[in-house]
Amino acid sequence: MTVPQIWQTWLFAGAAILTIVVSLIGQPVLITQLFILAPAVAILGLPHGALDLPIAQSLWPLDGWRGKLRFVGLYVGLALLVIAFWIVLPGTALYAFLIYSAFHFSGDWDGAGATLRFSGGVATVGAPALFQTGEVATLFGYLTPEPAANSAALLLAVVAGISLGIFVATISLRPQLRNRAAGEQGIIWIAAACLTPLVYFVVYFCMLHSVRHFSDAFGSLDDPHQGLRVAALLSVVTVFAGLIGFVVLQGFKPELLEQSLLRIVFIGLAALTVPHMILVDRFQRKLK
Repeated sequence: MTVPQIWQTWLFAGAAILTIVVSLIGQPVLITQLFILAPAVAILGLPHGALDLPIAQSLWPLDGWRGKLRFVGLYVGLALLVIAFWIVLPGTALYAFLIYSAFHFSGDWDGAGATLRFSGGVATVGAPALFQTGEVATLFGYLTPEPAANSAALLLAVVAGISLGIFVATISLRPQLRNRAAGEQGIIWIAAACLTPLVYFVVYFCMLHSVRHFSDAFGSLDDPHQGLRVAALLSVVTVFAGLIGFVVLQGFKPELLEQSLLRIVFIGLAALTVPHMILVDRFQRKLK
């Protein structure tokens, strides 16, 4: 990963402050949060994953449509395996999703040192659970049976508390680490304390992680303009598919609609994150 640019930090900070101010005026109900989450992830979050095909082309000789089709088939097949794993073992899948998400998101502070990378990765997924354990357990309950949801939320809150202690001790005892990475993680903790878990996730995922990853990947591609065209095309297809799904879900009862939207967004992200994470790790090793 390249050195994070300062405009990314200011963009994230501005988005977090604005969202916190708006949330103080009125906290949206769950269904409203979901209708914010789904299009935000589709429009602002997923485009950074839409660069995966151009990234793959820079790693391997995917000549012609057959080469590209083989890669897409492997990518989608791996994602479908993750979805099948969620269906068969939802509790285990939730724990695995939280662990590899923390590892993947820690890459946002790849050059900040092991301590800040660890605290950042844990903060991204664990900060909401520390401040709003019950609400996180409720959300997990849409994805997995209640006992697993409650234990996952509680364990995540404990791990997040330990991580917060390590983060505070680190920046207190090592002044040289009071840098932009530490500032971004401070914003994450504040946002998680002030916002509902889903709104917090939109702010972090769309306004820091996606922006940073897209900027890094775009700048490292052999043909960035072609990559941008492919990413734009895949993003349009994703948004169009999301609109079709939205129309289909309109006939659902409110409680079933909430569960369906939450499962589609998070299990979908879990499924796509596995091949995406493998590919990005390979790409970063090539750059190094």
